[in-house]
Amino acid sequence: MRTAVNKSCHITGMFVCVRECFQFHVSVAQPGAEVTLRCSNMSTYRSQVFWFKLDNGPLGCISSMLNAESAPSWYDPFQPEKFTMRSDSANVSLRIKPLDVNDSGLYFCGHYFDAFPAVFTATYLKVEVDSSEEPDGPDSLLNWILGGIIIFLVIVIFGLIVKIRILYSGTHSLYLQNLDSHTMNYAALSFAPKAKSNRRPEAERDSETNVLYAATR
Repeated sequence: MRTAVNKSCHITGMFVCVRECFQFHVSVAQPGAEVTLRCSNMSTYRSQVFWFKLDNGPLGCISSMLNAESAPSWYDPFQPEKFTMRSDSANVSLRIKPLDVNDSGLYFCGHYFDAFPAVFTATYLKVEVDSSEEPDGPDSLLNWILGGIIIFLVIVIFGLIVKIRILYSGTHSLYLQNLDSHTMNYAALSFAPKAKSNRRPEAERDSETNVLYAATR
């Protein structure tokens, strides 16, 4: 019987939830506390009411009741020491205590209709550990190591950026100085006045000498 019920929940539960999920709730609690999940019994006739859970794994039936007077049936690995199911003509409840982080998941409440489970309510239960009470462990140590590596890389990158900027500023300043020096030299050469030459070409002087000699004769 338990195997048949578990198989039915696993095969059809999510399909029917998509079609007939009327209410959705979110509940957050701390480890060690207790929580009571409730849903309205929307069946119009007497039928088997059930709770099942969906988390990181297969769909699992928790418990079921044929009617309000009957004792609930439990399905492995869920035990009555931790779970308490109650039902009447109007409401269905599931109490869980004490809570631990493994109790987090999606809980469904519904009934069987023509051999298929129809869902009344879906409740997401999140069991959170206070960050100030979390013990240091491998994950915490890993976070510290990663944080240190990130800080070191940021310092190295910042130092490289500063060094590159300093080198660039020095090179750029030297380039500007050289550019100014070349500009001044070019200007001095361009605007230097040309000295007049009193020396005439040698061919012209020889020509004048010949003319004077001919005139004398």
